[in-house]
Amino acid sequence: MKILLTIGCLFFSLLSFAAQLPEWARKDFEKKGLKDKFELADYLKPSYLEVDLNGDMTVDIAVLVVEKQTGKKGIIILHQNDPNVYILGAGNAFGDGGSDFVKMESWKIVNDVTIRRNDRIRTGIEVNFTEKSPAVIIFDGKEYNWQVQEG
Repeated sequence: MKILLTIGCLFFSLLSFAAQLPEWARKDFEKKGLKDKFELADYLKPSYLEVDLNGDMTVDIAVLVVEKQTGKKGIIILHQNDPNVYILGAGNAFGDGGSDFVKMESWKIVNDVTIRRNDRIRTGIEVNFTEKSPAVIIFDGKEYNWQVQEG
């Protein structure tokens, strides 16, 4: 009985987390078949970030995930009105974070870090990992890049 109760609590916890996502993001996650391979996760707070990462004046979302098959942690980024899915970690090697972001201790949106690409200042996601220098994840118009923070 305790096992069923525990499973029920976990199931409802995942449902409530998914319900917290903006509707467009929840639908996009399902439509693109991501829920078959990844679980939404909340191993850090906040469990997702909303910000315009690609400069198109619409809010994008970065959400923590766990790859179901391997248990590897990472981030999925979805842009509104974009068919692409950007998977960072979660079984896909990305920057110094590798294919498993298990050692990521924190993440946040940064606007005051000046990473310049094509003379444009970019908004990014600062990530902090155990035993690694802080980095900012930025979009260059085609893909996401890992930029180590100096100082």
